[in-house]
Amino acid sequence: MQDASVVCHQLGFVGASSFTGNAYYGLGTGRIWMDDVDCTGNEMDLQNCHFPGWSVNDCTHSEDAGVDCHTSTSATSTLDVRLSGSFLPNQGRVEVYHGGVWGTVCDDSWDLLDSDVICRQLGYSSAVSYKPNAYFGAGFGQIWMDDVNCAGNEHELRACPFNGWGDNNCQHSEDVGV
Repeated sequence: MQDASVVCHQLGFVGASSFTGNAYYGLGTGRIWMDDVDCTGNEMDLQNCHFPGWSVNDCTHSEDAGVDCHTSTSATSTLDVRLSGSFLPNQGRVEVYHGGVWGTVCDDSWDLLDSDVICRQLGYSSAVSYKPNAYFGAGFGQIWMDDVNCAGNEHELRACPFNGWGDNNCQHSEDVGV
């Protein structure tokens, strides 16, 4: 699924909902350029994923791959992130869904690179700013992420380094927003 997510992000979509094989969308023609592609999910485009080399394969077109991409942020339930506490859809308190529970993200170490990742995951091109100190109101319940440290090229917030799920030294007065 990570390979499919990289393809969808490269094409400008929010993410992948599924992938197919066995030429589900029909047989391709011509040269088969890639085989045994292995993405981590953080790559900006497919050619940055590990693969044996251009045109190195043991395939026929009956094995052509396909992807189904999310076309809008209406797929938020599969994205596991949302913005809350604002009347505008493009700003709010950052919340993540983990283990069947929605929770917030602490503002410790948060910067514009982290904001860019969450905004791209939600279907926006980039972040304009971020708001620490529960600017969009204090959340409640679980604080899932703390000391988030994105490089800026990740496709999902959960791919960024952080302390670990629920491992934090925060209060909801430190909930971050974008």
